[in-house]
Amino acid sequence: MKQMRAMGGFAALIGLWAALGPAEFIPASQAEPMKPSKMIKTEYQYAAKVVCSLLLPHQDGTLARGTYRTTVNIHNPTNKKISIAAKVALATQFGSEPGPFGVTPFKEAVLHPDGAVGISCFDIAGYFCPIDGVCVDFAFLEGFLVIKSPVALDVVGVYTARHTDGEVESIDVEAVQPRQIRETVKIGAAEPTEPGGGKRIDYPPKNSPAYGNKEPKEMCGGIAGFPCPAGKTCVDDPSDDCDPARGGADCPGICVK
Repeated sequence: MKQMRAMGGFAALIGLWAALGPAEFIPASQAEPMKPSKMIKTEYQYAAKVVCSLLLPHQDGTLARGTYRTTVNIHNPTNKKISIAAKVALATQFGSEPGPFGVTPFKEAVLHPDGAVGISCFDIAGYFCPIDGVCVDFAFLEGFLVIKSPVALDVVGVYTARHTDGEVESIDVEAVQPRQIRETVKIGAAEPTEPGGGKRIDYPPKNSPAYGNKEPKEMCGGIAGFPCPAGKTCVDDPSDDCDPARGGADCPGICVK
């Protein structure tokens, strides 16, 4: 198959103001929950590239027009239960200010002995909701999933891409190498929000070239369970390749009146 290689830099955050069972991959959202605001001592860091077209094909010129997906698989090769931490860092335009949503707080996941998790694009988007009471609805995002661990892990990124209206055309699998960085990280406390609550902003902002002069969609449902605002209902997005009637239990949807 064709191979999809490293992605280019992402558009700036200009305009954006204001983890499980042994030997199988499961969604990160099903990872064993832990108490918030705890500290984790880590010795290894991994920075896995992520590039995700969430609501619309990538079309602002930073990447070739098309649909991109990333899944990061994390495996605990030891015989001990461990806690790891992860955050998302958006790639911004060189020289620009990072903005209030450039780097998310850390989230924790527990890995059982020989256990593994898979973190999808929609899990990654969930890192941005809420932050200080604000959720970000991404048309697409690009950056890094930064993983901190007390032990060496197996971290692999799986990248697929396709034409806007086609099936998968390319796939690449990349093993992420660790850096040995000793650090104690704080897990961000969860911010409870009622369904439809909290301020929501679009990224890129509305009227951006990223939407191809079309009204941006509002993402809902999926693994992260994004709610719709009052007066709107979450329905399946007919333009994507995920069908809830054919086993796609965690398909994202769009909000409609």
